[in-house]
Amino acid sequence: MDSNKSCFIDFSRDQTGLTVIYSIVFTLGFPANLLSMWGLYQLLRTSNFLNTFILNLLVSDCLQLLTLPMWIIYLQNNHKWTYGRTACDFVGFLFYINLYASIVFLSLVALDRYTAIVYPLRFSKVRTARLALGISLGVWLITFLLILTGLYPSVYDDAQELCLEYYPVKKKYAIFKIGTIVFGFVLPIFILGFTSVKIRSALRSSPSVTQGERRRIMGILCTITLIFVVVFGPYHLVGTYKFFSYFFTADKCLLEQKLFLVYRFCYGLTSLNNVLDPLFYIFICDDIRRQLWRSISCLMQRRKSLDSGVHLREIIEHSPEKKENKIVL
Repeated sequence: MDSNKSCFIDFSRDQTGLTVIYSIVFTLGFPANLLSMWGLYQLLRTSNFLNTFILNLLVSDCLQLLTLPMWIIYLQNNHKWTYGRTACDFVGFLFYINLYASIVFLSLVALDRYTAIVYPLRFSKVRTARLALGISLGVWLITFLLILTGLYPSVYDDAQELCLEYYPVKKKYAIFKIGTIVFGFVLPIFILGFTSVKIRSALRSSPSVTQGERRRIMGILCTITLIFVVVFGPYHLVGTYKFFSYFFTADKCLLEQKLFLVYRFCYGLTSLNNVLDPLFYIFICDDIRRQLWRSISCLMQRRKSLDSGVHLREIIEHSPEKKENKIVL
């Protein structure tokens, strides 16, 4: 820390609210993401450019969802991390990597729709599954290196046994957070706004696009906008005020105490992304939805076949002919 002084924070204030949010997100988000990943896995055989980004988005969601039970225990222990420095660093780094990887992949989905609709012929041969895979690997690598640079050497506070929390924050961490706001929120918002305007204009001037296709495409863009505004917006807006104020406020502990509850609540809202991605984005994509329902129908049909087989064996076992054969033997 910049000073030896630690701030007094009433950690019980966010305990109930965040526990409820994380529990709901984990309960709904994990099965929804796994179900969506299964549908996407079937579609990836067609080597679709867009589906590769969506799959990475779902993988990012699942990784973040797996850490939620540990954060719930952390909250119930009154913000005392009991798993040690290594586990805290792993979970903390994972949170930031997945948060901003998700934002990048959402931006890539918007850019893909932009190139496919505004320049359908120019980029048709370039949009290959191999390129999408290369871009995805690059996103993970660059995000990892940037987060590592900002959070190194650790996100664990030995003195207070806090994980991914500092009261007051370190100067290096405040600079890092301002950087994530600029490149992890402001820039993606600009990309989303630009692509939305261009796509809307292209759809209006294209007579070949049906009304249903227009609704589906605009539905995708509206969903991404909703995720950015509702889920990521409050966290980054409050963070902008908090981390810029850090450099102009003499009493940093007072700033932390005033913003603690609202900032932590906005922090918890970011986890809703793990529910919105599969429930709102995946299910408005017709091809993914059709494949998902087809897979579920096949599984149900297989289950019925197995049940019928078991029932048939029971009938045979209890038939009079079977009993007579046993007596003769």
